[in-house]
Amino acid sequence: MPKKVRQIHDQLEQLDGSVLSIYLNTNPGSEDWKIRLKNGLKKMEEYVAASNPEEVKDLTKICKKVDVAIKDRRREMTNSLVCFASANHLVIYHLQIPVMNDFQWHEHAATEQLDELYKQYSKTGVLLLQRDKITLITSSLGELIDEKHFELDIELENWKQYKGVAYGSIYSSSANHREKFENRLRENQTRWYRNIIPSIEKHARTLNWKGVHLAGPSELTNVMKDLLNIKVIGETTRNYSGKSAHAVLNRTILATD
Repeated sequence: MPKKVRQIHDQLEQLDGSVLSIYLNTNPGSEDWKIRLKNGLKKMEEYVAASNPEEVKDLTKICKKVDVAIKDRRREMTNSLVCFASANHLVIYHLQIPVMNDFQWHEHAATEQLDELYKQYSKTGVLLLQRDKITLITSSLGELIDEKHFELDIELENWKQYKGVAYGSIYSSSANHREKFENRLRENQTRWYRNIIPSIEKHARTLNWKGVHLAGPSELTNVMKDLLNIKVIGETTRNYSGKSAHAVLNRTILATD
């Protein structure tokens, strides 16, 4: 269970009495979520007034509290949110993944959709492939939780891990030999990719990847696909060189562009 889901479940223990559960898509580029929130809360009050009129007073107070709390967080909006609220406690978390809009009022929090989302977006790896660089990205619930950068030292014929500004510096002073360098890479691509496979697979085991999504030119994803002993759950054959890890996730795991 990822940290965010665990935090939510831990906070649910503080809820007392009946609970209003909300799953709401909140695309920050649109104001539609405000209408969905207003209509969802109104329909929930109408439903409870008809089925359990003795509870509608408590629900109305909670709905007002939720409406204010969510709107106060409008600047934090991502793609969706999950909210659980009782008379004494309120839990709101923003998610990067889409949800099925849903409003429920029960004796306990409705966590079924959240748990299903975790199964669907469990810990997943993305390999961003270039001829001489590989980025290992780990996500859970569509969120970036780890990234590692490797670059090939073509003279020593080994891969080195880099962080920050050091990444991409090995050949910065050898631009005039780039064509020769590219030719060597093409000729030896499979062999050099094979050399980094143990490091990738060890990283996948350590972070408990459920599968991997390959991103890069098709001639590179095809080579990597044949070498990996990890379940390939997706492939995006585009060059994302220079893109941030967040941008790569949006175009692979979250499939937005």
